[in-house]
Amino acid sequence: MLRTGAPTRATSGRPAGSHSTRLKRWVVVALAIASAGVGAGSAEAAWGVACPLPQIHSAPPDQSWLKDVPEQPGSSAAGKIAVFTFKGDDVFEPFRAAVVRTLRKQRLNVTAALRPADSPAQYREMSYSSNLAVFIEGEVSGAGARQTVVIQLRSGVTGQHFTSARFSGSTQAIVGAIGSALWSRVGSAIVRTCSSAAKPRRRESTPMYIEAGSPLDTPIGS
Repeated sequence: MLRTGAPTRATSGRPAGSHSTRLKRWVVVALAIASAGVGAGSAEAAWGVACPLPQIHSAPPDQSWLKDVPEQPGSSAAGKIAVFTFKGDDVFEPFRAAVVRTLRKQRLNVTAALRPADSPAQYREMSYSSNLAVFIEGEVSGAGARQTVVIQLRSGVTGQHFTSARFSGSTQAIVGAIGSALWSRVGSAIVRTCSSAAKPRRRESTPMYIEAGSPLDTPIGS
């Protein structure tokens, strides 16, 4: 005999609507996790703006080579060498610095504090008055890995160029090549020129000036 209101089917023991309730809970949890992730990303972004990473600046290269050093006793060649500013060189002059350091390693007296003259006669006069045997000039062209440096050497005895050297590549490659190969290319010519400059020679004759009112200014026929 069946009781009134009794279910006609056996139930599984789970309350009605339990599956739907759990699904809603999972949706709520998923939304909470997503919201937390967005909040964390926003917090990281805000942290990055408030506290930027410190910028690392490399220190400038050593510029002590610009200062003249006392002449070393027993130098390998008589006379001094002047290395002028290279045209087109970088602000820190890596190529001229490499030349100066390379020559000083050969126990030569090198100065980097002079400016070039305007004519061979002025170079000869500078050589005589300052005991300068060789003047070195340079010019840089190109950029990046396709740079070219032409180094020209001028004699203090004649005031004319007597040899040159050319290097190509990146800045680092050229600086390394100057340090390892410059002396082998021009060293013997520098020694010969320094020896010639050490020999006795006559100073350049001074220009003759004519004062106003001299007989040369007298009109013809007077």
